[in-house]
Amino acid sequence: MTDIVTPVIIGVDIGGTNTDAVLLCPSKEIPEILAEIKELTTADVTTGVKKAILGCLKQAVQSGKSVLPLQVNIGTTHFVNAVVQGKDLAKVAAVRICGPVSEEVPPFMDFPSRLANVICGSVHLVHGGFRFDGKEHESLDEQQIRNVLKDIQSKGIKNIAFIGVFSPTRPEHEIRAKKIALEEYPEASVTLSHEIGHIGLLERENAALLNECLKPLCKKTISGFQTALDEIGVKCPFYLTQNDGTIVSSEAVLEQPVLTFASGPTNSMRGAAFLSELKDAIVVDIGGTTTDAGVLKNGFPREAASHVKVSGVRTNFRMPDVLSIGLGGGSYVKEHTKKDGSGQYVTVGPLSAGLNLMKESYVFNTSNNYSDRFITATDVAVASGLCQLGSTENVKKLNKSLVNQAMDEIHRLVEDVIDKVKLSVDELPVIVVGGGSILIDRSRLLKGTKQLIIPEHFGVANAIGAALSKVSASYNNIVNLIDRVNTLEMEACVSKALEDVTNDPDGKESERVSNQARKPFLVKARDDAMEEICQKIKATLVTDGATEESLEILEKEDSVLAYIPGNATQIKVKIVGDLSWGETKDKQAWLPPDNIEKLVLEDSQTIEKQKFSSTGQRIDSKEEEMIQDWTRSPKDPVIDPLTGEWLISEWDIECIVLGSGIYGCGGGGNPHLGRLRALKALQDGKRMRVINPESLMKNADPEKDLVITTAFIGAPLIMYEQAVSSRETTAALECLRDLYEIGGFKDGVIVNQENFLVETSPGGCKFIRNYRPTGERTTGYKVVAMVSAEIGGMNAIEPFLQAANLDLPIVDGDGMSRAFPEVQMFMPYMFGNLPYPAAIVGSGNYKERTAMLYAPANKLLENFLRLTSIENGCSAGMALPLNKSSLLNKTPLHTVSSAWRLGNAILRARLQKESVIEAIVQQENGKHIMNGKILDVQRETSGGFNRGFLLVEGSDDWLGQKLLIEFQNENLVLIPIIDGKRGQCLGTTPDLICIVDADNAEPITTEEVKFGLRVAVLLLPSHDLLRRAESLRWVGPQAFHYEELQFCPFKQRLPTIPIPLCK
Repeated sequence: MTDIVTPVIIGVDIGGTNTDAVLLCPSKEIPEILAEIKELTTADVTTGVKKAILGCLKQAVQSGKSVLPLQVNIGTTHFVNAVVQGKDLAKVAAVRICGPVSEEVPPFMDFPSRLANVICGSVHLVHGGFRFDGKEHESLDEQQIRNVLKDIQSKGIKNIAFIGVFSPTRPEHEIRAKKIALEEYPEASVTLSHEIGHIGLLERENAALLNECLKPLCKKTISGFQTALDEIGVKCPFYLTQNDGTIVSSEAVLEQPVLTFASGPTNSMRGAAFLSELKDAIVVDIGGTTTDAGVLKNGFPREAASHVKVSGVRTNFRMPDVLSIGLGGGSYVKEHTKKDGSGQYVTVGPLSAGLNLMKESYVFNTSNNYSDRFITATDVAVASGLCQLGSTENVKKLNKSLVNQAMDEIHRLVEDVIDKVKLSVDELPVIVVGGGSILIDRSRLLKGTKQLIIPEHFGVANAIGAALSKVSASYNNIVNLIDRVNTLEMEACVSKALEDVTNDPDGKESERVSNQARKPFLVKARDDAMEEICQKIKATLVTDGATEESLEILEKEDSVLAYIPGNATQIKVKIVGDLSWGETKDKQAWLPPDNIEKLVLEDSQTIEKQKFSSTGQRIDSKEEEMIQDWTRSPKDPVIDPLTGEWLISEWDIECIVLGSGIYGCGGGGNPHLGRLRALKALQDGKRMRVINPESLMKNADPEKDLVITTAFIGAPLIMYEQAVSSRETTAALECLRDLYEIGGFKDGVIVNQENFLVETSPGGCKFIRNYRPTGERTTGYKVVAMVSAEIGGMNAIEPFLQAANLDLPIVDGDGMSRAFPEVQMFMPYMFGNLPYPAAIVGSGNYKERTAMLYAPANKLLENFLRLTSIENGCSAGMALPLNKSSLLNKTPLHTVSSAWRLGNAILRARLQKESVIEAIVQQENGKHIMNGKILDVQRETSGGFNRGFLLVEGSDDWLGQKLLIEFQNENLVLIPIIDGKRGQCLGTTPDLICIVDADNAEPITTEEVKFGLRVAVLLLPSHDLLRRAESLRWVGPQAFHYEELQFCPFKQRLPTIPIPLCK
C-alpha cells in the first residue's frame, strides 16, 4: 500500500432496488472515481449502506491506495417511502398562528384521509400572524400558546408544527412559539413552517406537517447510519443529499428530513452532468423498476413548479421537476392480442421483477424449468445483443418478433418521456444513466435528441451525484419595494407628470402617467433589494463552511404580486458553493476493521418490490382506494323535479372549478381553495342549488328583489397565504343587505341614517366606514339569490359558499362570462348601471364593514375598492347588487352551466384516455392555436398588475413556430413571431386566450407560468355581450392600450343549454 494518502468523498445512493456507492477523489482538477459498487437495498437500509461503503473501501485498498474519507454523502428514498406507505410516522399537532383568517381551511384539510388518519394528532388555530407588508394581523397570544401546549402534552403528542401566516416574511411569531414550547414541554420536537416552505399557507403547512411526522424515523435512520460508519471505521462527518442537488449535515437533517425526499433523481442528474461534462441536457435514469427523466440547467436539476404532490399531498418545498415511468431492467415484457383480433402487440412495464430479477428473469435461470420465470426487459436487451449478463443461451429461443417489438416499445417509452420534459424544440443531448442503461441501443439515435451519451460509470451515476453535492442557501419571499423608495421624491415626479394630463373623465390616463413616473423608482428599489439579498445569502454560506470563491448564483428572479399597486414583489434567489475540508495532511488513512469479513458477510432481509417512484408516485398508476378523488367519479346533474333547481354534487364542483379556471384566461386566481371549501360544505351536509335566472325572476319584484354578487378583491397570492374564508364576503353581503333592508338606500343616499358619518374619498366616492344599522327591516327589500361576479378563476365558486351558508339559490350566470382584472369591467356597469352601492370588508377585519354609497364613475369605484383592500392587507370581500332588469338584460346567463359542461368534457376525456384539448375545442367552438413549451417569461411592476409577456415555442405539429402572449393578469393578445418580428395578431381580448397544461388541460395562471412548462394555447369565442361597443370600450384591446389593434371576433360562442330547468 502506498504511503501517499488520497482524500476521498464517499457518495451513496439508496434506491428502491439497489444501493450504490463510489469513492471520489476531489483534490484533482477533475475529480477521479477510485471505486464503485452496487449492493441490494436492505429492509433496514443501513446494512446495505454499510456493505456498499465497505466494498468501495476494500476495492481501493486492494488496488494499493491509502484513502482518507473526508465526508460521506448519502441519498435515500427512505423517508418518501415511509410517507407513501404510511409507515413509521409520528402523530403531529398542527398549531396554526393565523388570528382571524384561514379558519375555513384547517390543517390536514386536503390530505388523503388514509394519511391524515395516521399523522393528525390535533389541530389548533391561535391568535397571531402577519400581513404581506410585515405588519401584525394580531399579536401572538402567549398564554393561549401555553394552554394549547398543555392540551397537546395531555394527549401524549410529542411532535408539533407551528405555521404562521406570512411567516416566510415575518417568522417572529413562529420562533417565539417554539421558544415557549421548549420551555413548557422540553420533550417536544418542533417544526417551523418558514424553515421548510415558502409563500402559500396550505402547501407550506403540509410540508411542515410531513417534515415533523418524519422526525422520529429520521432520528432512528441517522443513528443507524452513524453506527454503520463507526463499525467500518469511517470517522468523518456525513451528510444527506437534498432534493435540489445540495447536502445537509446529519445534525441539520434531523430538523428537516422532508428536504431529502426526492434526492435520488437529483443525484442521478448531477452525476450525469459530471460524467458527460455537460451542464445543459436531458437526463434519463433507468433503474431496476422505474425510469426518471429531467432537465439539467446549469448543472442542476430544473425545479418543479409552485407546488408538487407527494402521496396525494400538495406541498411547495424544493423538488426536482422529474417525470417517472414504470420502465426498468426488471420490467415484465408481455404479449397481448389486439381487441379486434388483428394481431399481437407487446407491452413493457410498468410492473417489474425489481430486486427479484435474479430469481425471475430468463438470463439468470440456472435450471431447465422456466415455469416460474418471466420475460423481462433485461432478457430482451441480452437477446438483442446489447449486453452480456447471465446466460445468453437462455434467451436465444425467444421469439425474434417479440424481442424486436419489445426493443421498439422500450425506445418509444424513453422517447416519449424525453419529449415531455424537453424545454424547447431544439434537439438536446440526452445522457442515459442507471443500471437499466443496458436497455438502450447505442447505435439508435433517440427521436428528438441530437446526441445519445451513455457514459462510463453509468450504473452508479446516482452515487457520483451524491458525492458531488454542494451546500446551498436560498430566499423566496415577498419584499415591499415602497419601503425602499424616497416616496416624497417619487410623488413629486408623479405630480409633475400629471400636470400634462387635461382631459381624463374616467381617470385612465392619470393612472397610466402615474405608473410610468413611479416605475424608475420601483425598478431601482427591486435591483437594490436583489443585490442585498444575494450578499446576505453568500455571507450565510461562508459562515456555514463554504469557500467564498466557489459560490455561484443558480437562480435569481422576481415577479410582482398581481392587483397590488407597484409595491410587493416576490424575489427568489438560490446560491450554491463547495465545502472547505481544512487541512488533511495530519489525518490518518482508513484502516480495515478487524471483523471486516464478518461485516462483508452480514445479511439482512431485502426490501419488498418497489411500488412507488422515487418522487412518491405509484408505478402502476392505480389510484389508492383510500384517496377520494371526485374527478374520477362522473355523475350526471341532479335536478329537483319540483323546483327545477340543479342540486350540486362533488362531481359538479370539480367540473365547475376546472371550467372556471380555464375561463380565467390566466387571471382571477387559482380556484383550489374554493374547491376545498365547497367540497367540505357538501360533505358537512350543506345544500348548493343553482337556479335558472328566468325561473327565479318570473314573479320577482323589479326593484326590491335583489340578487347579490360577492367576490374577493386583492392579490390572489396573498389570499392563498391567508387561506380565504367566506366571512369577509358574507359580512359584505350582510352590509349591503342592511343598507337596503334597514337603511332604505336609494339613488346614493340612505333614508335611515342613524347618525352615521358619511365620508368622501379624494376621488369623490361617498362611504360609511363602519356601517351597522340597528333599525327595523321595513323597506321591503330582500335578497333572493347569489350570483358570481366572474365565472373565471377563484371568484366563480365563492357565492356557492355564501349560498350554502344562507340557504339561498345560486343564479346560473355571472357578471363577466370570464375573468377581468378590474371592477369597472363588471358587465352591468359597462351597460349603464350606476357603480353604486357596494360593500367591502377587509380580510380578518369583519367588524369594519364599509358601505360605499356613491361613486362618480366606474373606474373610481374600482380605485376606491382596491385602495380599501390594500388598507386591509390586500385581501377583502366585496358585494354588489343587481335587480331583475340588470340580471336578465345586462349579465351573461347560463355561464355556470357552460363552466360545468367544459369541466365535464375535460374530466370525462381524461377518464376515457381521449384528447383533453380536443374536448375543449369541441365544447367551446374554439381553436387549438399551438402546443409548445414556454421559452421566456417577462414581468414588470405596473399599477399593481402582473403585466408582461410569455413566449411559447411550438412542438408537435407546430415545430418551428413561436407565439407571443401579452398579459395584464389575464392574457390579452396572441401574436405570432415570424423571422423574429411580430406577425398579424391572432386574437385579442375579450375573446378568451387560455393556457393549459398540454397533457391534462389544467389551467395555468399568469402567476404560475414559468420557463419550460409544456402547454397548449387555445382561443375561445367570447360572449356576445362582450362584443358590443359598450363593452369593448372597457375590455377591448384599446382599454389595455393596444391602440393599433382592432377587435376581430373569433367565431361565435355556441349557445349553452342550461342545466337547471325553468319552472
